[in-house]
Amino acid sequence: MSSINSISFVQHSSDPVASRVWGLNWNSTGKNLVTCGEDKSVKIWKLNSEKLELIQKIAGDQTRAIRYAHFSSCGKYLATGSWDATVIIYEYVGNEFEEKHKLEGHDNEIKCCQFSPSGAYFATCSRDKTVWVWEVDEDGDYEVLSILQRHSGDVKFVLWHPEYDLLISGGYDNALRMYYYDGDDWVSAQDIEGAHGSTIWSASFDPSGRYMVSVCAEHVVKIWELTSPMPTSSAKLLNIASYEIKDTVWPLYSVSWNPLNNLIAIGGGDQYVRLLQFDEESKAVLPFLSLKLDSEINSLSWNPTNDSLLAAALDDGTVQLVNVSV
Repeated sequence: MSSINSISFVQHSSDPVASRVWGLNWNSTGKNLVTCGEDKSVKIWKLNSEKLELIQKIAGDQTRAIRYAHFSSCGKYLATGSWDATVIIYEYVGNEFEEKHKLEGHDNEIKCCQFSPSGAYFATCSRDKTVWVWEVDEDGDYEVLSILQRHSGDVKFVLWHPEYDLLISGGYDNALRMYYYDGDDWVSAQDIEGAHGSTIWSASFDPSGRYMVSVCAEHVVKIWELTSPMPTSSAKLLNIASYEIKDTVWPLYSVSWNPLNNLIAIGGGDQYVRLLQFDEESKAVLPFLSLKLDSEINSLSWNPTNDSLLAAALDDGTVQLVNVSV
């Protein structure tokens, strides 16, 4: 019988004023989880028998809340994006991550930063309405390739295609935008104005890279099909399914598509983790399971090697592990 349960939790922050955990992501092996938050700290945890053990705390490197943290696919590097408008790249040396680069240039809060799967590029986005694409050279140095100014509002996220160097962004202007490298510059492949009826908070690709799911403030989930995954002007996203969460009035802040099965996890302001399934044949989104946690959910991340394990970052300062039995 299918079930969903919270199995363990850890306290990222006990600061009564700045407790919110903003972001979390697993590394590619599923053995380590990084969390970051309003308390200006980053914590790296080791997964041990479905419990998290703290192995490193990073604090003092950035002066405001840390909104996002992301491991490179090789696991050697870690990026953190802060509301102080900086991104720090850490390198794993010995037994811990050490600061290697501080990337500056954005005029306002960093909302998201991600390494491309190839490791050749790095993307950042900000409240300053821009998306920056950086090139990573053989020595591990970062150079700005393109500053993309197609959004008219706060850019909430950037997302790389799981296989190709194709980049998606979304945000406050209700639009999704897609970019590719044409050999000279990063350029637009598609602008989808009004992709949602409100702020687009998050998106996630399915493991094949053929489908993408996005969520918004008006608690609507949309499925998109990528007609051509190759990074060219022919790459296009087509909306093939929509699903409204009718039993909530709260925004959906995060979505994560399980890399090992067809489950989609969404979370937001009403504290619920909701699991959905996408039926490829009927092009329908189907409700599956739900679980109410202890606080608002800011970020969700499926473990990449354990299809039953989901991590959640909460407003109350905790990180919860959720087990899903299908």
